[in-house]
Amino acid sequence: MLILTETIFLMNLSKINILLFFTFIAFTSVRLFAQESNLAVVNSLNKVIRPIETLGADSSFTDIDFLKETLKDKELIAIGEVSHGTAEVFKYKDRLVRFLVTNLGYKAIAFESDYIAMENIDNYISGKTDSLVFIYGTPVISTNRLMIEWLRKYNLNQPDSDKVHVYGIEARGFPNVIKKIIEVNRSLDQADKTLLEKVALKPFNKIDKAEIKAMKAVLTKLQKIEGSDLDKHYTELLSQIVYGYYHETTKRVRDHDMANNVIWLKEKAKDQKLILMAHNGHVAKSEIFNVPATGTYLDRKYGSKYFVMATDFNHGKAYVNVYVARNKPMLGFQPYYYPEVNSKNGYEFYFKQCRFRNFIIEVDAALKDPILDRFLTQPLDMRMIGALSIPANTKLSISKNFDLIIYFDKTSSAFN
Repeated sequence: MLILTETIFLMNLSKINILLFFTFIAFTSVRLFAQESNLAVVNSLNKVIRPIETLGADSSFTDIDFLKETLKDKELIAIGEVSHGTAEVFKYKDRLVRFLVTNLGYKAIAFESDYIAMENIDNYISGKTDSLVFIYGTPVISTNRLMIEWLRKYNLNQPDSDKVHVYGIEARGFPNVIKKIIEVNRSLDQADKTLLEKVALKPFNKIDKAEIKAMKAVLTKLQKIEGSDLDKHYTELLSQIVYGYYHETTKRVRDHDMANNVIWLKEKAKDQKLILMAHNGHVAKSEIFNVPATGTYLDRKYGSKYFVMATDFNHGKAYVNVYVARNKPMLGFQPYYYPEVNSKNGYEFYFKQCRFRNFIIEVDAALKDPILDRFLTQPLDMRMIGALSIPANTKLSISKNFDLIIYFDKTSSAFN
């Protein structure tokens, strides 16, 4: 009996050992496969990436000369921002703008900024005034100052028909657009003018329902007034705030309105070609936040004529409003460090292993490689930092959203 028991024990032990052995083999195989897959992705990336040789906006464009062919048939080029406070991104955007203006004839640039505020910047670069006037809604001027000064210098040698112009793609609050509407609509009733002036002076969250209802009545009158196309656009901007921001059931209406404003600008631009400067999340083509982005509408309308350049980084600083915890006060805007991406669920994990520290990926060309086709199409985490320090990443498919990736391994804050 004892011998039988020992035999059974040894048989069970053997089974356990065999099971453990095969489990070990399976686990090791998975690890080796993962490592081989990681290596395969990086090796494939190394075959298609192009190095970023300089951030200098006034340098030779030989390293990005290939974009002439890539962009020759495009009409709307979006240059995205991984964050609104990353120094390298703004330096490179300046470089790209100069390239597009001098080599591909782009004469219109639209910013994720207030339309009226940008009129003041446009007056400066077109030579109508010799001083920059900043009002609320102006894009962060210190990050764009070199670009603005270059545009002004460029315009000095151009006839009016070939000058570059800059625009905003939204109205950021009531004051700017209300002041403009009162200025261009001299026939406004005094009661309507008084209401508009009252609303313009109130904090956004203090405007009550009765005032919004009265504003809608004023808008009905404004829409019937004969005026220039631009005057009508001012009214449309006011309407977007009244009916958008105060409509409780509307989700992400801001992107819908910005898209309409971009379309309006593009149709009026020289040769109907426009550069759009906005956050990656706004210019993306798919509904990465479960509702259409500005880029979703633009992609539907323009298809292959719409081309999106997204920026990305692995680690470094960005200037953001730092979040602490729920129900805790924000720490305010300051340089904030984002650590390296060490998760295989993030695109940057693979990018940081490539042979160039900073590089460009042409997505369509990369998709010809079966390995990169799978890699760039599968949803992975990607840096997507807004005004707040969190969230840092969003799950998305690069191939379904962007046409070109501009990657920086390490970044610095736009402000110190």
